[in-house]
Amino acid sequence: MESKNFNVDVNGVQLVCSRWGEGNNKKIMLIHGWTGFKELWNDFAPMLVSKGFDVVAMDLRGHGDSGKPKGEYTPEVFSTDLYELAKHLGWEGNYTLLGQSMGGYIVLDYALRFPESIKNLISSNTSAYLARTFLSKLVWKIIIRSYRKKPEKMMEKMVPRFFVKPQPQEKIDEFTKMTLKTAKHAGLSAIHYCLTRNLEPELHKIKVPTLVISSEYDQKDLRNATLQVHELIPDSKLVDIPDTGHLPFVENPDAFLDAIDSFVAK
Repeated sequence: MESKNFNVDVNGVQLVCSRWGEGNNKKIMLIHGWTGFKELWNDFAPMLVSKGFDVVAMDLRGHGDSGKPKGEYTPEVFSTDLYELAKHLGWEGNYTLLGQSMGGYIVLDYALRFPESIKNLISSNTSAYLARTFLSKLVWKIIIRSYRKKPEKMMEKMVPRFFVKPQPQEKIDEFTKMTLKTAKHAGLSAIHYCLTRNLEPELHKIKVPTLVISSEYDQKDLRNATLQVHELIPDSKLVDIPDTGHLPFVENPDAFLDAIDSFVAK
């Protein structure tokens, strides 16, 4: 299934978006992670359409084909972009917001700022504070230092670790190439705030129906951080996807789809 591509100007930046299943009753917006891109959802989005979803994914500002202005890439900036995009779509108050990895951090921030604008919240493979342990803080400081010096070399090492099951080299190469569309200044600024701003003390304020998705074989500190997000959000539901690493919608899309569809159907 081919997507419909469109551009939206919000908050002084052009967001490049893809849409599948326009007009379907259930609405869902998909938010990629750090150095991610909308094409990550190309195989999974049609599966959502088969369940009656109208699906929109975009390149976050600074990422993919969207605008890459100078300035700070704060959670507030990202959340406001999403809020304005939802208004443009006419979705306020009637859609599910799903974020993966850093995208999950962003949607948690969004739910704290604009709770009235979403019907459901889904956070997948997410840390609400990258410096929550000494080890995770150390690891991310090394990653950031490597990214600042040589983004391509760092991503070549990082991308294969997203998967439990070995992926074809051409897929890894294409994935790595797409991550490098992220402007370095945007990538550094965005991850800085995930490392320095701790959302965990605020998560108890989230009252929107929330699904937290974790992966059986995600990196240990990140998996623990995801489980902690579930513990801190009152009445949230947890689904643990088996046999998958950091990208469950790629490695185990059927289980990922079932988790979303069952949750939204309630």
